[in-house]
Amino acid sequence: MAADYAPAVASRTRLAVDGRVLDDRYHGIGRITAALLSELAHDPVLDVVVFVRNDQRSERFDLDLLIAGSGFERAVFDLPLTSPAQAVRWPGALRRYGIDVVLFPYHMGAAVTGRSRRYAIVHDCILEARPAFSPDRRTRSLYLLLTRVVVRRTRVLTPSLSSAADVRRHYGTEIPDRQVIPWGVDPAFGSDDLGPGDAASPVLPDLYHLHVGVRRPHKNVVTLIRALAVMPGSEHLVLTGSADRRFPDPVPEAIRTHGLQDRVHELTDLSETDLVRVYRGARTLLYPSRLEGFGLPLLEAMAAGVPVVASDIPVFREVVGNAAWFVPATAPAAWARAVRDLQDDAVRDDLIARGPRRAAAATWSAAADRLRALL
Repeated sequence: MAADYAPAVASRTRLAVDGRVLDDRYHGIGRITAALLSELAHDPVLDVVVFVRNDQRSERFDLDLLIAGSGFERAVFDLPLTSPAQAVRWPGALRRYGIDVVLFPYHMGAAVTGRSRRYAIVHDCILEARPAFSPDRRTRSLYLLLTRVVVRRTRVLTPSLSSAADVRRHYGTEIPDRQVIPWGVDPAFGSDDLGPGDAASPVLPDLYHLHVGVRRPHKNVVTLIRALAVMPGSEHLVLTGSADRRFPDPVPEAIRTHGLQDRVHELTDLSETDLVRVYRGARTLLYPSRLEGFGLPLLEAMAAGVPVVASDIPVFREVVGNAAWFVPATAPAAWARAVRDLQDDAVRDDLIARGPRRAAAATWSAAADRLRALL
């Protein structure tokens, strides 16, 4: 007589996510965390607990919808990401909620002790590369010290092989390929169904090139101002994201020097829907970073059908392959020339055709699947 077998029931995992990055201060990391959480919603084998601060606010994310609406549990961890006290407080907080494994989307907020398995995302090694990329010597020293501890006492995730190589070079820690999780692109960037704009939506010039991101030294935005100065007067530059107040910002002075006050447009606090609109209306995305950990705006622009001109750095070659036009990061004339060359319809159409194909392979569901495999 055949034996009766009960179907196997997968054991559930208590996953904590440090949701303090779902804050307007952490623009890119917040967007990445929100996308991953959305993919993990209602996972049949995960009980997700999202830790946030009491005073946390975001103009871009509905925290209640993102957390409660996804079936997650909300917990309070009321310390800033930069607080030294968090190292002492995390183990007890995780133990109280019975956490098996915890994900820190920004490694500076990570616990370095405790029973829970700990994963921390190191997005890049920008501050390691050059002192000028850090606000001051003290900040850089503390950052390097804490990062060294985190990479030795947590399982490190990175978004690119280039970032994994940088971690190995600066800290001597090898990142296995399975812990490299490339980011995805929100399908909204490729959708034609954006809905009507509202009174608060930005009014844009007819012909503009676009840069997306907070202005910091490694972003090298001033090169675009100098390039715009030698472009025809009908061409404009739209900058999304504000300057980081911790750094000197050469952009306003460059705008005044070249008399470009009417041709450079700064947009801040864009909604996610308006950001998609700004992408879709751009003639070109210009991305002159000297160093990055991934380069998500490149893929977002490609998904939106916008050709990309990017600085010729290894991580951008890794992320977009041959679907972008690469130029030296700090050569304004080369950026202006690339924009001019893309006026050729055949060249432009070829680059536009490559972009969506490349972006289509970058999905948040694939990123979440790689994360689940680790958890």
